[in-house]
Amino acid sequence: MKYAQIVVNTPLTIGKPSEAERAAAESLRERAFTYAIPAPLADSIALGQLVWVPFGARRLQGIVIAFSDTSPVEQTKDIEAIVEVRPFLSPLHLDLARWIARTYLCPLHDALALMLPPGVEQQTEILLALAPNAPRDNLTEKQTALVEFLARAGETKVRALPRELHAAIEPLARRGIIVKRAVITPAQAKPKRIQTVRLLRAQLTDALAQSRAAPRYTAIVEFLRREANAVWVSAVYAETGGTRADLQKLEAAGVVALEAHETWRDSLAGRAFETAAPPQLTEGQARAWNEILSSLQVPSPPNQQPETVKPAAFLLHGVTGSGKTEIYMRALAEIIAQGKQGIVLVPEISLTPQTIRRFGARFERIAVIHSRLSIGERYDTWRRCRDGLVDVVIGARSALFAPLPQLGLIALDEEHDPSYKQAESPRYHAREVALELARRAGAVVILGDATPDVETYYRATRGELVLLELPKRVMGHRAEVREQRSEHRGQQPAVSGQESAPVGADAPYLELPPVEIVDMRAELKAGNRSMFSRALQREMARVLAAREQVILFLNRRGTATFILCRDCGYVFKCRRCENPMTYHGSGEQLVCHHCNRRDRVPTKCPLCGSARIRYFGIGTEKVEAEIRARFPTARTLRWDWDVTRGKDAHEAILEKFIARQADILIGTQMIAKGLDLPFVTLVGVVSADTALNLPDFRAGERTFQLLTQVAGRAGRSPLGGKVIVQTYNPEHYAIVAASVHDYGAFYAREIAFRREQGYPPFNRLIRLIYHHTNETRAQQESARVRGVLQTRLAQRGLPALDLIGPVPAFFRRVRGEYRYQIIVRGLAPHVLIADLALPLGWRVDVDPVSVL
Repeated sequence: MKYAQIVVNTPLTIGKPSEAERAAAESLRERAFTYAIPAPLADSIALGQLVWVPFGARRLQGIVIAFSDTSPVEQTKDIEAIVEVRPFLSPLHLDLARWIARTYLCPLHDALALMLPPGVEQQTEILLALAPNAPRDNLTEKQTALVEFLARAGETKVRALPRELHAAIEPLARRGIIVKRAVITPAQAKPKRIQTVRLLRAQLTDALAQSRAAPRYTAIVEFLRREANAVWVSAVYAETGGTRADLQKLEAAGVVALEAHETWRDSLAGRAFETAAPPQLTEGQARAWNEILSSLQVPSPPNQQPETVKPAAFLLHGVTGSGKTEIYMRALAEIIAQGKQGIVLVPEISLTPQTIRRFGARFERIAVIHSRLSIGERYDTWRRCRDGLVDVVIGARSALFAPLPQLGLIALDEEHDPSYKQAESPRYHAREVALELARRAGAVVILGDATPDVETYYRATRGELVLLELPKRVMGHRAEVREQRSEHRGQQPAVSGQESAPVGADAPYLELPPVEIVDMRAELKAGNRSMFSRALQREMARVLAAREQVILFLNRRGTATFILCRDCGYVFKCRRCENPMTYHGSGEQLVCHHCNRRDRVPTKCPLCGSARIRYFGIGTEKVEAEIRARFPTARTLRWDWDVTRGKDAHEAILEKFIARQADILIGTQMIAKGLDLPFVTLVGVVSADTALNLPDFRAGERTFQLLTQVAGRAGRSPLGGKVIVQTYNPEHYAIVAASVHDYGAFYAREIAFRREQGYPPFNRLIRLIYHHTNETRAQQESARVRGVLQTRLAQRGLPALDLIGPVPAFFRRVRGEYRYQIIVRGLAPHVLIADLALPLGWRVDVDPVSVL
């Protein structure tokens, strides 16, 4: 073992690929560099370590992924240092990263970065400064601009320079006009240490007792004498009025000892959860649980190749409220009893607070991972997981890579949700990575959903997953409802049309809430031009009178969808994205929901000068304003992206609604799934048509899933419930199937469409997207790559693959860049793309969840 293969922390991108680079594209994605292991490091180097290496003129960090006795090159440089002796990545995670890089056609470093704790990687920063007395003659225009910039700003980071000046750096450096200096940025994450003070003796020295600060010294000693252990210094300051200087004087006199202790940053610290015993399972739950239990009790085959192991994977298809979460918790309890750990994934951060509350009532050592945590919190949670101090990890897709030492279970709730697919490189799907991770770790996977992804359900019908059905909703929240009814005697009974058991009855099941489809075309003909149908207005009035709660769902933020000039028809669009700007009344501004650009609200048309400006469409803000006008005594809450940017915003909104401090919750898709709210007896879908007619083959599936999930928020207690869906397409099969909670009917229609059109699951897709600020360049480059692909198809004899495009993407321009796409469709599109070297500007999306 003389050499190490190291993946360096720097992008290995291609500008204009040569033929050799095109031929080596596949190896470039997984490229590692060979370094010699110096003698002082020979005994401590290990796989998965983060190390410092020289890389050209820079000093970079990299990850050790393999060892060898020989080097493929004659001259090698030495590894300089090990960042931390204990490896950051296990062999299992190194292999998983390789699988992600091969499957999703991304650089290996991007895949490895998923598994590193946040904030540990350090970068080499290049600083530029003018050399003293340097000549300034014979400079180009850009070189002159760079010299003048540095003269004004002084030493500057390269990444802080305007991009158009970058080309002038090297010519000026060669002439000695500017000087480059490399510095290493400090790690963003490091262990947190707090200072404590401990009493050594309870008597002051004579010198201290006679000093002017003696009263403070005495107060400090008395306070510490009452405490059994070391005390945080800040507590001492607050309690006694003492200072740092006082503690140092006491330490010098041998009265106290100042100490530093490492402390965990835990986002759940101080949270108390009410413990709850497991409920009795229903007959359907018991059948599903026994099937899963038998797999959990089978020992994993030792030393078996991952490719030969079929993971124990279940699709738990249960209607909303059928008790899927209880199955997850039973499975977790079983694997914890075996000394293993588990991961529970939820698709939305908004679901995390309620999930934590449920699991915290049953398990002690839980942790949460999601993007709203601070870097320090995520870093410490990662280290606690690695040290075996956590039994259950709950979070969004990134929680999948928590370094649990004995992974026994992965549960994906709402497995259909598109947010499980990452939008940036590596564009992995958490469901597929979970199945692969489980295969390699010998763990069990439970995919839970009321509306499974069509591809997942198809796999279950073929025996690739074990299908478990929970077709009935479980009766819940009886005690809460009984208490509420005693407080408000005389309120109305459960919603007519839903046969729910009376409070206190022993019936274990509830019927799913009835769904009323309202044809908004008929509403217009009847003269109702309100955003609320007459049926929805009537039901809201009834529910509010009964002191129950309402959820109104609308998949749009803002006040108006777009603004139009009534004289010339001009639509106000984002200058960077060419998409209509959304009017937000709360801040009196126009906002682009793609790039977040903000503009002032126009008073006249920039094209014709007319002041006849009209606001079209509806958003959550407008719905809230309309509710306040129609039901002035109703208390409203909004739950959308605009009001949930803070770290604990989701939990604060949920707590308010659970505590019944609001009557009507208005929200976007983040309220459509997972929430269990017993006093919600009415759900209104303001518009079911938002995504129905988009040019995406999954549009019908997304509509069915969204409507079924949001309908599932109603009627989850003996109070019953009702759902009203407003639409202009009442005959569409997705809406009809959702109205009767019939997944089987929807699936039969959808799978026939997919088979006829050759879409997944009958073929796989790879989407190639080219981005450029110049549309002509985007057209030319996408046409060039289309030609390359056609030539490859002919040369390699791949008739089972076909190409769609190039065409402009549905969102043609985003953040100032034009987007053109090519879709490769077939049973094995990787054979065409895997070794294709694409220049800068191209993005590869394997198995895309959207083609918009």
